Amino acid sequence: SYLYVANGPVTVQNPRRNGSPTVVNVPNGFEALTVDVNSDRSIAVFGGVIQNGARSAYLVMDVSSNPLNPRVVTMEVVSGQGRGRITGVASAGQDIFYVFDDDSSSIGHARIQQSLLEDSEVKDVLSRVE
Repeated sequence: SYLYVANGPVTVQNPRRNGSPTVVNVPNGFEALTVDVNSDRSIAVFGGVIQNGARSAYLVMDVSSNPLNPRVVTMEVVSGQGRGRITGVASAGQDIFYVFDDDSSSIGHARIQQSLLEDSEVKDVLSRVE
């Protein structure tokens, strides 16, 4: 088992071994605030902010082949309409759910495309963040 932490940088470590956490490479400017591991899909979903907190996004990482060095699958910007900043993510099956700090009772929802998880090449998610 591995411990994924969202506290600005994305880190991972094996809690059964001594050693420091490993800082994971993520798209430039992404600051992680929350994380959930979907063991059925072998992914970790991180919620966070980009552009110095101006926009919220979630980041999907493949942890199947090397949990200590996960691969970025996709990043999706989800802020807008004054929704505040993302404060929680959860994932089950092909679904991702997220909430914001705007005191609303609404829950955002997205579906993970299976083709993204099967794609052997890492997508250039940086070009999607302007």
